[in-house]
Amino acid sequence: MALRLNSRGGFLHWTLEIPAWTVLCVLMLVPVMAFGIGKLAIGLSINDAEEDIPMSRNQVLVDAAGNRTWYGAILNPTDREYREVAVTIRFLDANNHAVGEVRGNAERLGTGESLALQGPLPRTAARMQVYSLQRRVGPENLGKLFGPYLPWEFGYLQYDPAKH
Repeated sequence: MALRLNSRGGFLHWTLEIPAWTVLCVLMLVPVMAFGIGKLAIGLSINDAEEDIPMSRNQVLVDAAGNRTWYGAILNPTDREYREVAVTIRFLDANNHAVGEVRGNAERLGTGESLALQGPLPRTAARMQVYSLQRRVGPENLGKLFGPYLPWEFGYLQYDPAKH
């Protein structure tokens, strides 16, 4: 690169000579860098697969007396065994205030096994929320605690076992 001063002088009349190969290299690097930065941003914005809630059942049944019962199940879709699994499900009213909850736990949850959950559903409950989900995995016995998650409508499944 060379900096040349024009005979008229002054800052506005300076010229800068840049070789064509330099311009071509920069033009090729800009899209590669933009792609890399974009991929990093997308990767940071998407939930980790381990944070997906593998709920394989989220159902409300009504008996002859009109009492509602909620049935749910948390599935282990991974190839690793979960240990010390504990789940808390909250039932929320129309204003997202807790009106009831169900807790479940299991010492171990093998691959493909489910933790069944069941509880009476208050009349004012409009939706449910996975309030907490914790488990331990691997030889290091690392524990993870997830939640609380956004409320879900009854019947919604984030993980559909029929598709996997």
